[in-house]
Amino acid sequence: MTPYRETFVVDFADCDPAKIVFYPRYFEWFDRCCERMFRSKGLPWTVMWPERGLRGLPIVDAQASFKGPSRFGDEITIEAWVDEWRGKLFLCKYRVINNGETTAEGHELRVWAREDPDSPQGMKAEPVPRDIIDQMES
Repeated sequence: MTPYRETFVVDFADCDPAKIVFYPRYFEWFDRCCERMFRSKGLPWTVMWPERGLRGLPIVDAQASFKGPSRFGDEITIEAWVDEWRGKLFLCKYRVINNGETTAEGHELRVWAREDPDSPQGMKAEPVPRDIIDQMES
């Protein structure tokens, strides 16, 4: 799959007092890029979730490693892609690039979670539909 890319300038609100990106922001950016990646493939969550009876795509594992800083005013690019489809799960990977260098990498392991007919407020993991995988990989 060709990575989805988003480029933006780091805001002061993203930083700690030393003007270095505060680490939880990376997880916010990863989550946002996952949603936008689906949207870029014609699968906006505002439409896909109700049409598919989804409760969500909950994250069951998230990780990041930091290889260098990004600072207030830096222009960074985040690359996002689905690295693996694992039945009911899929693995999104992320790379943060600042001035040509990878400054952070991460992943989210997400569950395809539909409404549970046996629990009105619950959810139930089901395999990711083949047509969704095909559309994401096109």
